[in-house]
Amino acid sequence: MKKYISALLLFAAALVWGCAFPVQKAASAVPAFTLCMVKFLLAALFLIPVIMITDARQKTGRKLFSRRGIDITKYELVGGAACGATLSLAAAFQQMGMERGVDAGGAAFITSLYVVIVPILALFLRKKSSVGVWISVGVAVIGFYLLCVGEGFTIDPNDFFVLIASVLFGVHILIIDHFSPKVDGVRMSLVQFVVASLVNLICIFIFERGTFSFEVVFAHTLPLLFIGFVCIGIGNTLQIIGQKMYSSPAAATVILSTESVIGAIVAAIALGERMSAREIIGCAVIFFAVVFSQLDPIGAMMAKKKAAATPADNAENTEDTNINKD
Repeated sequence: MKKYISALLLFAAALVWGCAFPVQKAASAVPAFTLCMVKFLLAALFLIPVIMITDARQKTGRKLFSRRGIDITKYELVGGAACGATLSLAAAFQQMGMERGVDAGGAAFITSLYVVIVPILALFLRKKSSVGVWISVGVAVIGFYLLCVGEGFTIDPNDFFVLIASVLFGVHILIIDHFSPKVDGVRMSLVQFVVASLVNLICIFIFERGTFSFEVVFAHTLPLLFIGFVCIGIGNTLQIIGQKMYSSPAAATVILSTESVIGAIVAAIALGERMSAREIIGCAVIFFAVVFSQLDPIGAMMAKKKAAATPADNAENTEDTNINKD
C-alpha cells in the first residue's frame, strides 16, 4: 500500500511540473537565472508557514524558529544544500545547451535520459533494480524519442551540455534517495530552495547584470507566483516525500519522467498546440512503461518462483541432515 501512495505522490509531482511548461512559456521574457532565483525564493517563502503549521499540528517538539535559532538538523542542511546546488547546476547546463542552439525537442529527449542514468549510477551505490524496471526504462526511452525528437534530430557537440544536465538531474534524485529516509522532507526541501536561489543570485551578478529588470519581473508576477508556489514549492516537496517512501530510485524516476508527457498534453490543451500521431504514440508508450514499472510482472513471477522453491529446498536440506545423522 505504501508503494502505491508513494507512486501517487511522485505522479502528483510530475503532474505539477508538467503544468509548468505553458506557464514558463508565458514568463519567457524573464532571463533564465532571474526566473530561477525568483521561483526558488518564492518556493522557500511558501514552505516556511507550511513547516510552522505542520510543527504545531503534529506536536513533534520541533519548532522552525525559536530562541535557540532555526531548527534544521545537520542531515537536513547537508542534504538540502547538496540538492539545491545540484539542481541549480543542472538547470544552468540545460540552459547553456539551449542557448547554444539545441532545439527544444532534442533538449527534452536528452534531459529525459536521466531515467537510464539513475539506475546506472545506482549500481555504483550497490542499489540494484529489478528486470522489470530495466525493461520499463528501455521502453520509456523509446517513448521519449517518439514524443520529443523530430525527423531532423542530429547529434551536436552542444548536446553534451544538456547531457551533463541530465546526469546532474539523476544525481539530484539519488541525493534525495540517500538523505530523505533520515530527514524531515519539507525542511530539506526548504534548504534546497534557499541554496538554489542563492546560487542563481550569484549567476545573475555574473551573467545577467545588464539584463536584470524589476519591471520585467513585476510584469510577470502571476506566472512567477504559480511557478514558485505550486510547481516548485509543492512539486519538488512532493518528490522528496514520495521518494522517502519509495525503495527504488529507478522506479521512482520512471514515474517522475511522465512530466514531459503531461507537459505535452497541457500545452496541447492550454496553448492549442497540436500533437502528431507520433507524439501521441510516444505518450502511450511512456504511460505503458510507468504502469509496467509499478506492476513489474516479471519481478513478481521471479519472486513467486523463489518463494515456491524455498520450502522444497528446505525440505531437501532437512532430509540430507537426517541421513547424515543416521
